[in-house]
Amino acid sequence: MSPSTQYLEVLSSVRGYYKCPKDRSGKRLGPLVAYAGRDENNKQYVGDEYVNFAKAEEYAYVLNVFADLIVKLEPFKAIELIDVFSGAPEGGKALALLLALKTGCRYVAPEKKIVELATPSSREKTNFVFGRHSLDPSGRPERVVLVEDVLNNFSSTEKLIKLVYDNGGVVIAIVSFLNRSLREIRDTYISPVLEHGIPIISLVDIPIPEYRQGDPEVSDDIARGNVVWKPKDRWSELEAAMKQHSQ
Repeated sequence: MSPSTQYLEVLSSVRGYYKCPKDRSGKRLGPLVAYAGRDENNKQYVGDEYVNFAKAEEYAYVLNVFADLIVKLEPFKAIELIDVFSGAPEGGKALALLLALKTGCRYVAPEKKIVELATPSSREKTNFVFGRHSLDPSGRPERVVLVEDVLNNFSSTEKLIKLVYDNGGVVIAIVSFLNRSLREIRDTYISPVLEHGIPIISLVDIPIPEYRQGDPEVSDDIARGNVVWKPKDRWSELEAAMKQHSQ
């Protein structure tokens, strides 16, 4: 068993991982889940797996173990002169705070600003701003490590990068619990607004497929309404589906 799989099982032990049950033919016995990312038609991507990192935050000792493991990773130890850990709302905040504690660095978290309200079938759209915390503009540019729970399409990451640079900082690394991106973005992220790559350091590196709602792999389930649009709000239903078909 790979370390990534082991750490994902730890998250599962605190009820933080959903995998859609299927029969032997591959028919889904539970619902699909919707992701935050959207396609070119502004529709959410969907898939069979969901990592609910909020469950790890409920168990401080588990989150502490994850933070300890991250700071021991060789790529993490190679980062030079960290000033600030900045946790992405909301999933990156608790992990960023622990990483700041373990390394003696500052912790600065942006806040969400709602730019479009949620609908019954989609999440709200947000941007990020500094409010409660801020970077220090008085000296040299502060060297910031961004922290997220899950990396996928890097849309939130890009917003955070822009926020840091707009406020006089520089992003020197991106840290996450899970990198589930299917794209070839494993060790380095190339930001469209920068001329260099940013190192990616993830404790778990497992690509998780996602689908457009019209893709043949999921279109029948979408038509039948077999999808949970807000997984964290209906987490107990997802857990019940797994439990029902695990026996």
